[in-house]
Amino acid sequence: MKKYLYILAPLFLASILIFSCKKSDNDPPDPTPGEIMEGKIMAALDSIVENTAVPGLVAGVWAPDEGIDLVYSAGVANLETQEPISDQMVYRIGSVTKTFTITVLLQLVDEKLLSLDDPLSDFLPDFPRANEVAVRMLANMTSGIQCYMELDSFWDEAFMNPHQYWSFEDKIGLVKDRPYHFDPGTKFHYCNTNYAIIGKIIEMKTNMSMEANVRTRIIDPLKMTNTIYMTAGSSIPGYHSSSYYGGYETTELPELSEFLDISWAGPAGCMISDIYDIKVYAKAMTEGELYSQEMQNQRMVFTDMGLPRPLRYGLGLYESNGFFGHDGQLPGYTSLMVHSPERNCTIVVWYNCQLDNSLPLYLIWALPKMIYNVEI
Repeated sequence: MKKYLYILAPLFLASILIFSCKKSDNDPPDPTPGEIMEGKIMAALDSIVENTAVPGLVAGVWAPDEGIDLVYSAGVANLETQEPISDQMVYRIGSVTKTFTITVLLQLVDEKLLSLDDPLSDFLPDFPRANEVAVRMLANMTSGIQCYMELDSFWDEAFMNPHQYWSFEDKIGLVKDRPYHFDPGTKFHYCNTNYAIIGKIIEMKTNMSMEANVRTRIIDPLKMTNTIYMTAGSSIPGYHSSSYYGGYETTELPELSEFLDISWAGPAGCMISDIYDIKVYAKAMTEGELYSQEMQNQRMVFTDMGLPRPLRYGLGLYESNGFFGHDGQLPGYTSLMVHSPERNCTIVVWYNCQLDNSLPLYLIWALPKMIYNVEI
């Protein structure tokens, strides 16, 4: 009899375990594939904060066809107070501003106020070799003009006099008499001077400031209530984080969120926004809602950037594996904005720091690979 008890006891225990593991009506449902992927994305974002010097980040990943609707914050907004970072904060979007500048430019081409093939000499006749540089070359970074931001003299002056207002003439004056990197139209070189010039051209052709053009042509129509084109000053209107570092981790720099007069960046990087406004704009800009199909076709002609990973540059936007947008980098804040019309996916991320070895730009490859198993 004992022999049979020894045999039946494990079977009895197994039946209890099986019965106890059956889901009741009150148990939560199994996670969906989208929720599982959201968990993986959150873990990856947590890992960035845990394993790098990034104090905090905010991310939005919207891929409704994959069941992903994620807004996530990790880390702190202030290293001293340890205040949590929040998706309700605005941030400096840096070079994502360039996409706004080119959106306005393409609208002016639609309106027949200028052409992408107009020579720079039509607008700045005294600029060296201006007859060799087309507006298109300024927009796609093939002009060969030197970048004022690559000059030590610029940064020395900016940090010694952080409240200095930088006019268009100030920035152009730093490079006007310097030799070109290469003959116009022959190579790619990322250069903020190009966008300072485009901003000047826009103002000349519209008799309106860049701020007024961006606000009336993009911000207001899209109802981007937390987005501002900042013409000057160091303050950030609205709820925002502190920000840190200028390329590498250091205690030598001050907290940077409101340190420099933003006029230094101008049409290349002066705007502030939040992830929700940028989500709306990324889709509208990438899907050509703000200008004609012809202008969208022109914008989507890409130049190889010469990088080890796939990244091409069009008219004020990147392309990689069907994702279109731009990153933003400036002292204290870095960010990424991309949208894929084919996949109906938008990704917006910002960090409250600038660290060259840990940039949101890297997520233009990492997140699509994670979500779609894209080989990069």
